[in-house]
Amino acid sequence: MRKALRIAMVLPAALLLSAAPSSLPPAPAPVPTTEARAGLPLPPWQAGMLDIHHINTGRGDASFLILPDGTTLLVDASGKTVEAPPFSLPTRPDASRPPGEWVVRYIAKLLPATGHGIDYAVISHFHGDHMGAILPDSPRARAGGYQLSGITEIAEHLPIGTLIDRGWPDYAYPEPLKGRTLVNYRRFLAWQQAHRGLRVERFVPGRKDQLKLRYAPGDYPQFEVRNLFANGVVWSGTGAGTRTLFPPVGTLSPQDLPIENKLSIAFRVSYGRFDYFTGGDLSALEDETLTPAQAWKTVETPVAQAAGAVDAMKANHHGSWDANSAAFLRLLRPRVIVIPSRADGHPSVNTFKRMTSPATWPGPRDIFVTNVSPATATTTYGVEKAASTQGHVVIRVAPGGASYRVFVLDDTDEAQRIKAVFGPYASQ
Repeated sequence: MRKALRIAMVLPAALLLSAAPSSLPPAPAPVPTTEARAGLPLPPWQAGMLDIHHINTGRGDASFLILPDGTTLLVDASGKTVEAPPFSLPTRPDASRPPGEWVVRYIAKLLPATGHGIDYAVISHFHGDHMGAILPDSPRARAGGYQLSGITEIAEHLPIGTLIDRGWPDYAYPEPLKGRTLVNYRRFLAWQQAHRGLRVERFVPGRKDQLKLRYAPGDYPQFEVRNLFANGVVWSGTGAGTRTLFPPVGTLSPQDLPIENKLSIAFRVSYGRFDYFTGGDLSALEDETLTPAQAWKTVETPVAQAAGAVDAMKANHHGSWDANSAAFLRLLRPRVIVIPSRADGHPSVNTFKRMTSPATWPGPRDIFVTNVSPATATTTYGVEKAASTQGHVVIRVAPGGASYRVFVLDDTDEAQRIKAVFGPYASQ
């Protein structure tokens, strides 16, 4: 594959796992219109639409997708990180709650009224700003003996059906994964499996049936999620075939082992002519200085070759200096780029220049940044000309996938009010 239900605006009570009464927002008044314009709340998703919400907490990646039949997919979970200011951005809407809880409250306003919570959650890689770092003072779960941040915080309030990551079940590639956050995560998985029926799977590159429509797949034969990459294995482009980019671990020195970012999960969401790419923190670090013997460290380019041209993408690694290479962008040629920032330097000046230069690829493009700090505004030249520099970014694809629009939502409160509307864009 290439290029009506309504949403309840409050989470059904049956979905709560003994959450504290104040943990979720009160039910807002019903929105009596489907008009989408600045100043009004985002109209609810309807069956046949594909919604992609890039949720800005200021503290890391969290994307929430509602697929055409109401299947829900969370990609990463924001959460606390181990580093301290001054480089980190403030929590949005404010610091009164942890980032994971803000994600829960945002999602709670969107869930379809079908009695299910989050059908799929994907952790792209094992960094705190994507899964939630565990610190000594992280609060403890009500049961299970683990602490709360990011994905564990979200699961405290919303049931998750299937969780997919790159390491299950042994978490040993390219070497045993350790540390407080990973130990806590594995304890969380074990308890959720035993007591909440959570299913856990390893992401398998090449497949197109691991992330699938769960409620009415026959109604949307033009929809597909293609697994592209993880752990150095990339889709071959044919069937479910793959090829391995990285040499055997036993042949590498400890300092030559692939870094966590280069192991990130990447996949392509396709709906009719519309295509969207997301790839965690895939990076092009060192690509310009590699020797021929180190060419295996180049991951962005083969992943982009597998993906092909797309209409929209989430920028790799928050738009950092070490990601979104010219070769990668030239292959994807996106019309829309969303940069989920979490620190000063997101996006970096060199990355933003590559993204905006017609020398990288011709044609128009719009760039949406979830949060541009004052420091970034003074160092990333031209970033003020981005389509948006603050707010949640929602891509809404029309039924069938022929066109889509982009909504920028106010992130200073929880009303999900539209700040600006872009499009409609014609899918390619």
